[in-house]
Amino acid sequence: MAKLRKGERLSRRLEAVVARLCEKLGPMTTTRAVKLPYLVDVEATHYLGRHITDGTHETWDHGVVTSEVWSYVQNGGDIQGPFDISPHSFSEGGKQISLAGEPDNDLTEEELAIVDLVAEKYGRMDAGSLGRLTKALNTHFDSHVWGKNRRAAVDEDAYSRLADGYQAFCGRLPYLDFTNEEEWGEPIDDPHEYLRRKLAG
Repeated sequence: MAKLRKGERLSRRLEAVVARLCEKLGPMTTTRAVKLPYLVDVEATHYLGRHITDGTHETWDHGVVTSEVWSYVQNGGDIQGPFDISPHSFSEGGKQISLAGEPDNDLTEEELAIVDLVAEKYGRMDAGSLGRLTKALNTHFDSHVWGKNRRAAVDEDAYSRLADGYQAFCGRLPYLDFTNEEEWGEPIDDPHEYLRRKLAG
């Protein structure tokens, strides 16, 4: 885990991303603050061919977490940075991060547009939904990987799993019963083509 020491500041690029998210969304719970930078890098890798943050995105128990942001919030922030870390009333012991000063901005206009896109698409999701979404982008991992702090995917496969069809499929999986053979359809000769058609629709 890429852990920050108490009082240590976020890197300039990660700070700029979190600051922009706070500008767009207002105070963020820890869950949003640690998961949205991951989605920023997934979108950025697709649209720009590179990461925007230099954060470490890891597989934690409840989804993907940008570990530097987690330790930053848990440590109470830093005296030099542009953030205020405070308790919030949504959960016992919960914390939120908000913008309290003027951040340094190392982001280009196109990078800011990616952060804004993520804020608009995912910034109002609740903690459980964000956890399920970030896990669904990493279905190549076995379930035992969650909680082991492995590096999460930010590649084209992860981006493709953001598609509405794929997300709907992931939402239905826990409720599907494959034991009753009478409900099975016709045999599928090409599973990849079948899935491609189904997820596109």
